[in-house]
Amino acid sequence: MSRRASVAYTDNMSEAHINLAAVRRNAKKITKTAPLIAVVKADAYGHGAVAVCGALSDTASAFAVATVAEAAELIAAGIKLPVLVLGKSHCVLPAPNVVYSVSSFAEIDRLCRLSAPGLAVKVNTGMNRYGCVPSDAAKLAAYARERGVLHSVYSHLRAPEDRTLSEKQLAVFSAATKGIRAPRHLIASGGITLGRDYLFDYARCGIALYGGIEGFEQAMTVTAPIAELRDVPPGEGCGYGSAVFGDGARVAVIEIGYADGFRRLTGPRFVAIGGIECPVVAVCMDVSFAVVPPCVTADDTVEITGRNMPIGRLARSYGTIPYEVMTSFGARVTRKYG
Repeated sequence: MSRRASVAYTDNMSEAHINLAAVRRNAKKITKTAPLIAVVKADAYGHGAVAVCGALSDTASAFAVATVAEAAELIAAGIKLPVLVLGKSHCVLPAPNVVYSVSSFAEIDRLCRLSAPGLAVKVNTGMNRYGCVPSDAAKLAAYARERGVLHSVYSHLRAPEDRTLSEKQLAVFSAATKGIRAPRHLIASGGITLGRDYLFDYARCGIALYGGIEGFEQAMTVTAPIAELRDVPPGEGCGYGSAVFGDGARVAVIEIGYADGFRRLTGPRFVAIGGIECPVVAVCMDVSFAVVPPCVTADDTVEITGRNMPIGRLARSYGTIPYEVMTSFGARVTRKYG
């Protein structure tokens, strides 16, 4: 094997600083409400699933992922707590702590033939993504219990901010699961404040762990270095396109672009440099440009999101939600933990 293949190369590009202590504080805040199933799908929303699971090993009651492949990564890392696969499962891992979601008798039969150690019955209460019809929930739970593999029964709220809709889903779930002798869980992050009627046995939370909603501490700070500072003369621009500065501008060329998850401009956007908001004027594949004041130097670090530029604000500038922003920072954005 070539020595060259084993060499790790690094350069001074963008970084995602993950505050695991903040993730732990968020988790402990949730557990004051209900035991926590920590959702770590999509590589823990861009925060690193293995690292987050390690940080929450003494706080969470279980973890949840979207796919069997995501569960396999956690098992390979030595995670011993239950790992719930929320999506469809087409295979079974040789691990005793993986729980597979089911919504039909055929799925129960197939996964039992593959020796699944635990099954969670998913009930469709109105989201129409996965899940059995409510009238089948008790029968499916009984069928799984007879085989000794029933772990829990759960559903998901479509719009926890809509009290009327949430109450309707709660009523459907409560009626469908009444009398089932297994843990139940309904709320995700957005439903934490809805009240005790929604809590059941677990709070199944993702975005709150990472500080993507109000009342929780943002755990991710993304920064990038300044490649160079340029004085752009009047009548010239920067990046692609024909836009020009009428009076010229002092511009920082920042080492992050849309290939790293920092999207092209669709509206006003800012970065923070030394606590100063600087307008972004162009985003290319590998670099971006911001107009900066004279006090900015080439040694300064640019905050893409963090204390001075909250994830929600960056999401609004994209026209999207914090979930999508957190999961969009790519492999070239180096994670650092602290």
